[in-house]
Amino acid sequence: MAALTVRVTGKITGNSLIIPFSHTDGLQMYPAGHRKEGQAVLYKIAKYQMSVAGGDTFDVVRFGLQNNGKIAASRRSDAGLSVHHRTHPSWVAGYSPHSFHGGPYAGAWRILAGRGFLIHEGADSRVGQVGGSLGCVEVLDGGWQVFMDQLQTLCGEPWPKIASKHLLTVEMEGAPYPTATLV
Repeated sequence: MAALTVRVTGKITGNSLIIPFSHTDGLQMYPAGHRKEGQAVLYKIAKYQMSVAGGDTFDVVRFGLQNNGKIAASRRSDAGLSVHHRTHPSWVAGYSPHSFHGGPYAGAWRILAGRGFLIHEGADSRVGQVGGSLGCVEVLDGGWQVFMDQLQTLCGEPWPKIASKHLLTVEMEGAPYPTATLV
């Protein structure tokens, strides 16, 4: 049984595509009469590096856009954690992404108690997935399963025990809200 730190950095590693999302209205789609009617509204947003102490680094989306019904050429992110946090996350058994079919490892890590910010499986652009992003830390491009395996291997415990024994520390570095660009 070993303690482990995961660091969500402010280091930008490239860009990813996201769809604005809200729990009330779901994924943002182009409205009736628009030339892209019924298609998802896509924005390009920065992706960041997340590292596991003694393990690998992963690309993550850590900021998102709320589906406010408006479409603009660019928008400043309005969802995500921009200030430093150091937490012992709780385990959310059975969680699955809301905007695409997730893989075999259902579940997520709740970064802040009582809040909706999670670390969870993100979209896999290698197979054309794009997810609705509302500010969670989303492990991209198939990295979720590798990340979860590393947590169990390095801590020597199953995910619920990692959480209940406070073996996992998540260090969220501060980072400014990025600007997303309409695709």
